[in-house]
Amino acid sequence: MKLRDAMLVAFRGLTRHWVRATLNVLGIVAGVASVIMLVSVAHAVSSTAKASVEGLGANLVVVTPSGPSSSGIQRGIGGTSSLTRSDADALSNPANVPDAVQAVPSAGVNENVVAGSHVWQTDVLGSTPGFGAARGYTLSQGLQFGPAAINAAQPVVILGQTVAREVFPTVNPIGQTVLINTQQFKVIGEYAPRGYSGTLNQDDLVVMPITTLWDEVLPGNLSQIQQILVQATSPSTTSNVAAEVTNTLLRQHQITDPALADFTVQTQQDLVASAERVGTVMQWMLGAVAVIALLTGGIGIMSLMLATVGERAYEIGVRRAVGASREDILGQFLIEALLLAVLGAIAGIALGYGGATFMGDVLTDLPAPVITGFAILIAAAVALVIGVGAGLYPAVRASLLQPVEAVRRQ
Repeated sequence: MKLRDAMLVAFRGLTRHWVRATLNVLGIVAGVASVIMLVSVAHAVSSTAKASVEGLGANLVVVTPSGPSSSGIQRGIGGTSSLTRSDADALSNPANVPDAVQAVPSAGVNENVVAGSHVWQTDVLGSTPGFGAARGYTLSQGLQFGPAAINAAQPVVILGQTVAREVFPTVNPIGQTVLINTQQFKVIGEYAPRGYSGTLNQDDLVVMPITTLWDEVLPGNLSQIQQILVQATSPSTTSNVAAEVTNTLLRQHQITDPALADFTVQTQQDLVASAERVGTVMQWMLGAVAVIALLTGGIGIMSLMLATVGERAYEIGVRRAVGASREDILGQFLIEALLLAVLGAIAGIALGYGGATFMGDVLTDLPAPVITGFAILIAAAVALVIGVGAGLYPAVRASLLQPVEAVRRQ
């Protein structure tokens, strides 16, 4: 039998039970759409985590208290900390960390920034003059605070571009005054725009001398050092810096067993690798869930085809009696299963693409799903394999029916 004739016969066979066939196609549609949407979300989360780590700055070793945070970057603004001022001083000493350029401690809290009738809630960070160099921030206008501002705890701030535009929409922020925690601060600088790193708006922050933060903004029950960034001289020395930082803090905390350390030291390469591993695991887990949905659709196709074999036994017997071979019958039922899988895959790809796009437009607080050709290819391939696999056993059963036995069943 020609392929065209086989496809026509298969199509007619499906249309006789179009309701049942449609329901089984919907199972494939749901499975394919799930694969595309879930893998796209996992890919977006992985890319966002990696971008957030890479956006920290250059050649950094990140020191956090009491183990890593959920993101692997920072335990969280305002959390308790095992790090102290003396730790920051020790890491700034070239005798302890000779391969480092600088050590930059930081702490912060989420606060309202008020200028006249404009109010904006943002992260208010306290750090040292090296913050900009370590994190890759440069000034678009104004001045950077220096060691004198740290020593005198001067009430000065540098605004990220987002904060500057929100609280000073019509005037130049330099020289203006803002209120933070009911205290007045003079704006002396504005950072050049950095844009987003993943979902993190790098321009949504305020930075002041860390001593000023301690005196005027940070609540007394919160830790004064929440993170220390140690900048290595080059990418090749980051592993040396990590070892030097670890040894220095072990001495500072009088800890002899590194396994009992109350701090975590990670290089940017470590954080990127960790983010990639988490993303890969998430993609596999979500992909497995979606494949289970596809298998459910495949089981539906198998049940439909098995029922069809029994209901169409007379038709099979007549076709065999007039000369149709077993291969013709086998091909007909396989084509029927393949048609169901193809229709489900096409509709599922369209639904998955539309659903992922819709999620990106509506759920703006989450990473926008990244739809890849690989995810679409995998979803379509799995759908076809499951469809053909589900139709294979019923097709074999149909091809093995003897003409006399098939007609007698009627």
